[in-house]
Amino acid sequence: MGQTISPVTASLVGLLWVFGWAAVILVAWHLRARRRDLRLKLIHEERMKAMEKDIPLPELPELETKRRPRWLDGATNPRWPLGVGAMLILLGIGLSVALYLSGDPYHNQVWPFGLLGVFGGVGLFLHYLLTRPTRPGGY
Repeated sequence: MGQTISPVTASLVGLLWVFGWAAVILVAWHLRARRRDLRLKLIHEERMKAMEKDIPLPELPELETKRRPRWLDGATNPRWPLGVGAMLILLGIGLSVALYLSGDPYHNQVWPFGLLGVFGGVGLFLHYLLTRPTRPGGY
């Protein structure tokens, strides 16, 4: 229980955390660009084949315009506060219990920190109850 982590190890873990997430973001960005290039290549091949056969060219899709995220168009699930609220409540309870049972005197003092998640989740539940979509039958 009395073991401490050396500052060098802590620094290395921090660097690995930061650069690990940076690598994940770069890989995702690369894969997205590669998928876009593949789509452009397929469109180009389709248009070239149409030109060879003297078929009217298919219309070009709008590739350069930025798409709006689905959540801005209102296409999200109206029950999202329930899922996120349940997740926050369970994470908050888990964090509070883990801090309380850890045995470290400092952790035993800060166990209420997990209640932030619990009350945030309760707030999302209340948000859903107040703003839920009404059914056609009246309820």
